[in-house]
Amino acid sequence: MNYKMRIGLVGGSFDPIHNAHLAMGKWALRKDHCKEVWYIPTVSTPLKDRALTSYAIRAAMVKAAVAPYRHMKLCTIEEKLAAPSYTVRTLRALKKRYPKAEFVWYIGADQAAQLDKWKNIEECLQLAAFKIFRRNGELINCAYDLPILDMEEMPVSSTQIRQGAFQHCPASVRSIIAQERLYIDEYAAHSMSEKRYRHSVSVAALSAHLAKAHGLDAQAAYTAGMLHDICKQWPYEKARLWMQTQFPQYLDEAPAIWHGYLGADTVKRHYRLNDKKILNAIYHHVKGDNTDPLAMILYMADKLDPLRDYDSSQEIALAEENLQKAYELVHAQQQAYLKKEKKL
Repeated sequence: MNYKMRIGLVGGSFDPIHNAHLAMGKWALRKDHCKEVWYIPTVSTPLKDRALTSYAIRAAMVKAAVAPYRHMKLCTIEEKLAAPSYTVRTLRALKKRYPKAEFVWYIGADQAAQLDKWKNIEECLQLAAFKIFRRNGELINCAYDLPILDMEEMPVSSTQIRQGAFQHCPASVRSIIAQERLYIDEYAAHSMSEKRYRHSVSVAALSAHLAKAHGLDAQAAYTAGMLHDICKQWPYEKARLWMQTQFPQYLDEAPAIWHGYLGADTVKRHYRLNDKKILNAIYHHVKGDNTDPLAMILYMADKLDPLRDYDSSQEIALAEENLQKAYELVHAQQQAYLKKEKKL
């Protein structure tokens, strides 16, 4: 770059990048006269406690998100800089590499509120023009007098997306999320009660353990375990309407059974997971009427969850040695229990 160019910079963890991030870039191009907008994923976040998804995956999501836009780019300059990821180091490196560029660093209200805590912030303000994006007239609390840019409301954050608002990501990003099986813990935690989430974590751990014991895909088993009850606590009317639309042939079954069908459908449609074995395991986990190894593992892990109020250690030990025999035993025990409780 041997000529002066106005470059908009949007830094962040992008875990994941979403439509509001892209809206910032579009605004900068159209209304703030930037020639290009570069998205800069951080390697680490000094002011956040949460562990980030790997840099490679986050960068891949950014690259996929900006691919349709000729003047938006992924910038990986922070990947090779010394840790931790301080903006001042990024700006120094950019200025050294592109001395004629005019940089504008765009931040949101949450970043503006912490700006006085940024390392060498005074130097940052000399290296780039800083501007604050404000959404829906929100109050800006910033220690510095910076230009405020009003844009239309985009009521979404990366936190909300990790909790299940995946529809606010580009389709290409959603594909990566599902392919890498990202955010399933947060998605599950936000979709159920704390008690149900603890059960899901326990089932996921036992599923992965049994899969590993038999040389099967432990990550797939963990995913199935975490998401098997994703629709368990849906309101009855919501579940009934979904069953009417997607599974009318099973409407006469007990409502307690529905969440297996609904869970598989939701994980496929909303989370965009297309792994047939995981979907099959979730679909059949309530009745246990499928003998695919992963389906048997999830069925048993659900029934043998160590957090339940009975000792399942012998059945778990058998499952570690022989999946088929353990499945037959657990299935027979479950059928006997349901018959005794007159639920069959």
